[in-house]
Amino acid sequence: MQYLEKLMDQFSDTPRNIILHADVCRRGIKITEDLKNAAPNTCVTGITNKLQETVLEQIPIPNQFIFKADETTVDIKIDGKSPYEINKDGEGKYSLFCGGQNMGAVKFIKRPSYIDKQTSDGKDVANMIMQRGPFCLLVSPLDFCAYMRKDEACKYCLLSAAMEVAIEKKLIEAIPDYNVLAEAVSLACEDINLKDLKICGGALYNTSKEASYYKKCIEAILNRIDKPEELTVFSQAFEKEDQKDLQKLGVQNVLFNLEVWNEGLWPELLPGKTKAIGRKEWIKRLEDAVDVFGRGHVGTSFVAGFECAPRKGFLSQDEALKSYIEGFEFLIKRGIVPWFTVWTASPLVGGFSENDPPPTEFYLRLGETVHELLGKYGVYPDLGFNEMGVDPPTLGLYCNYCYSMSFTRDYPRLIGRNGKNG
Repeated sequence: MQYLEKLMDQFSDTPRNIILHADVCRRGIKITEDLKNAAPNTCVTGITNKLQETVLEQIPIPNQFIFKADETTVDIKIDGKSPYEINKDGEGKYSLFCGGQNMGAVKFIKRPSYIDKQTSDGKDVANMIMQRGPFCLLVSPLDFCAYMRKDEACKYCLLSAAMEVAIEKKLIEAIPDYNVLAEAVSLACEDINLKDLKICGGALYNTSKEASYYKKCIEAILNRIDKPEELTVFSQAFEKEDQKDLQKLGVQNVLFNLEVWNEGLWPELLPGKTKAIGRKEWIKRLEDAVDVFGRGHVGTSFVAGFECAPRKGFLSQDEALKSYIEGFEFLIKRGIVPWFTVWTASPLVGGFSENDPPPTEFYLRLGETVHELLGKYGVYPDLGFNEMGVDPPTLGLYCNYCYSMSFTRDYPRLIGRNGKNG
């Protein structure tokens, strides 16, 4: 609790729930009986949860929690050493606690009925869809990473290794049947009012072939449902002609995640991406995407903190901060919206420990920088924010429900909200 109070003092101009969001992303949440008991009545969907349960041997837990006061939505990552817990208060309602102090009432997304449904060939709908928030779905056209199979996977990535285990155990298919996937989405749409559909998958060395899987997946889904308000693709950086094809299918937003900014670390940390595309070409394709989709519709993410892991040849924390800030400004000037996730270290990937990521202060400084630069270069209006303190006018790049793993989306929502700072 003393550390949290220190953060509140140090970032006194930052809304309280942004600080809490950042610190929970960095330090996780303990599993409690109340949190375990919440799972059966909440939304626990998606291959991520399947992997946690069967590969990582973690029990099912809710995907995320939401502060009732302002809808700030936070990913739930389990850490037995965390000071944070979600428990019921004296009135039997859920709250986030830190050191025994109630930090605010929280809620979970209600368990949707499609969780109990199966497709016509007997597949569980809940295992084919990731739901974040009340009206957002994510599906995957490709559930394996070709880089992993040549020992060239991104060095921070636990998911690529977990997918290989899941494929071996026949929990998932490397390339799903898109008609079955589309059926699963249509069954989910009987239960929720789908507004935002996101497509995100694995990786291939041949990005044109990878793009073809995305196109087939989108076509199959849109043949089964009405087009949602927003359609967003997370993928490797596709070539411009493939980008144009996606736009013709109705895609409005793309996120081509760089993950690492420092040029010298790219070959070591992203060997597969370096061989398949390369940093210079990746940035060019991001710039191409602004031409195709427009400012405010192109984003890129970073696994912040990994570049300053305590390993020989990596950056210091000060060097990493300087590098990220230069990178953010470079991108924002070009109409590309950067964001970042908080690096979660895993001994299963590289032998990292929970103390290797930088402290929460590091991430809050980065968050302030992104917010200030988006304002300085006039990108917030491109994202639909003509003023601060309002809910996201569009969903593609700044939906606070979908991006609960990142607190950067909270700044324009919470700063100035109700005429005050959080």
